[in-house]
Amino acid sequence: MIAMLRRFLFLLGIILFFASQQTEAQNVVFDTVGNAVISADTVVKQQEPAKTVKAKKPHSPKTATIMSACLPGLGQVYNRKWWKVPIVYAGLGGLGYMAYNNYYEYKSYLHAYEFKTGDLPEGVTLNEHESDLANKYAEGQLQTYKESYRRDFEFYCILTAAWYGLNILDACVDGHLYSYDISDDLSLSVDPYLRPMESPVKMPQYAQVGLSFQLNF
Repeated sequence: MIAMLRRFLFLLGIILFFASQQTEAQNVVFDTVGNAVISADTVVKQQEPAKTVKAKKPHSPKTATIMSACLPGLGQVYNRKWWKVPIVYAGLGGLGYMAYNNYYEYKSYLHAYEFKTGDLPEGVTLNEHESDLANKYAEGQLQTYKESYRRDFEFYCILTAAWYGLNILDACVDGHLYSYDISDDLSLSVDPYLRPMESPVKMPQYAQVGLSFQLNF
């Protein structure tokens, strides 16, 4: 069974080999001197001058990173990720508002506490909100609320800075992945091959036949 398969593959390889040689020979004829000339049925097209094509400027991850560092969201625009810009500014706006609100309350409770303890700086007067706090809470309560709002203010400042850094990191990563190509070409080609083999002793030459597999992904 194996011997018959080898003979079949050998014959198939020879047929394909001579068929390819015959196809190439049909397009070329030779003159009496032996020089190859173009056959009569071949149409020669005049070569058109090559068009000058401007080299496309490569996409730069460094540029995207610098842009987002200078103006949040600008690197995302450069990377053509427009939909991320509202997310960037929504995060910065929300965290920035919370930081400002906690800072405002911290200063209000601080002034009310200083008024209660008699340490209010000269020239500083209480506004209506601060006066209400001074009348409503005792010194210990004012100090507790003051420290709580101070910690929250610092916490939201850290979150705002982290969101700003995340905006820069996102632009950098998208910049590196901008030209990354994921090909959808997945194919398998199978071709027969014929390779002559020389015998180490004085025996007739024989040929090795088989199949060649090529996988593209």
